[in-house]
Amino acid sequence: MRILVIEDERALAGFIEQTLRQHGFAASVAGTLAEARQLLAQPFDAVICDRRLPDGDGLDLVKELRANGNHVPLLMLTALGLPKERVSGLEAGADDYLPKPFSLFELLARVKALLRRSGGPAGLLLELGNLQLDTLHDTVQVKGKTVALGKREVVLLRHLLQRAGQVVGKDVLEQALYGDTDEKSRTALEVAIHRLRKVLGSVDSGTNLVTVRGIGYLLEEAPK
Repeated sequence: MRILVIEDERALAGFIEQTLRQHGFAASVAGTLAEARQLLAQPFDAVICDRRLPDGDGLDLVKELRANGNHVPLLMLTALGLPKERVSGLEAGADDYLPKPFSLFELLARVKALLRRSGGPAGLLLELGNLQLDTLHDTVQVKGKTVALGKREVVLLRHLLQRAGQVVGKDVLEQALYGDTDEKSRTALEVAIHRLRKVLGSVDSGTNLVTVRGIGYLLEEAPK
């Protein structure tokens, strides 16, 4: 799923991009309306757009998209918190509005809600063996039955499924779990992998989670 982030504050744009990538989205960033228009020549599943940009108002882009028949789900960001500003954004064609400052977790939840309301793009399900992960709702099923996994295990499973049959480095998985925080811990990663392996082995997932010593982990379909 591809998300376009239109935000000129580099640090904030970087945090948003990182959060989206950690949760399985492919994120592209534009710092101006001109850059956004160039990128929008390609299809996106959702757009996150700031109001105040160096070369204009994000609302102008929203109006332009809607006038051209582009109904991509769109979340507006703004430091303009007055109700009338939010109303003007929604009336211009934005699907949702999030005033600054905001929680990245709330932003992520709102993006997922927009995708659900729009019916969601193709490719929301990651499958291997008897295992199925709905990346929009972060739910896991085996043979149609829901499997309970913690948030960290779901993040690990998503990254392993996206690269099924390939070795995923420990550094990549640590980045997915913790980003650039100081919470990174090789032991914590190993504990989460152990829990994930234990669950997958107990529910006939039809997969094997293999440790590639000194490198990382590999999720593959179990021999039938």
